[in-house]
Amino acid sequence: MPVRKDHQDVKPPGPPEGFERHVNPVPLIILGVVVLGVFVTIGVKMFTRSVTYYRTPTEVSAQASQHVRLSGTVVPGSIRTDTLSGTVTFQVADDTTTLTVVYVGPKPDTLQDDGQAVAEGALNTDGTFHADTLFAKCPSKFQAKT
Repeated sequence: MPVRKDHQDVKPPGPPEGFERHVNPVPLIILGVVVLGVFVTIGVKMFTRSVTYYRTPTEVSAQASQHVRLSGTVVPGSIRTDTLSGTVTFQVADDTTTLTVVYVGPKPDTLQDDGQAVAEGALNTDGTFHADTLFAKCPSKFQAKT
C-alpha cells in the first residue's frame, strides 16, 4: 500500500511568524522565592513561640524582674497552702540555689516533695518568685521501684 507523503509536510496552524510567545522565567522565580520566604518566616515564628526554655533557680536568681519559666525540685517539707488567701508557697532548688515560690491559686494535685515543679512568673527584689502559672510535672510511670 503506497504511503501518502503530502500530509507529512503540513505543519499544524500556530501563531503567525514573529508572534511566538516566549515564557520569561524571572517572575516565576521571584514568586517562588517570595512564597518560600513566607513559609520559612511563618515556620520560624511558630517554632520560637512554641519553644519555652526552663531556667534553673540559679539562673533565675541572676535575672530579677524578668518573666521566665522556672523549673526545679520541690524542697521536702516546704509546701504550705493558705486556704484563706488562696496561696501556695513552696521552695524549689537546684544544686546550688533555693528559691521561694508564691502562687495564688489552687495547689496542683501532683505538687509533692522531691517532685519537679514548673512556675511561670518573675523574681521580686525580695528574692521571692511570684508565679502566674504553676505546673507540677508528673513522675514518670517507667521509673523503677526502690
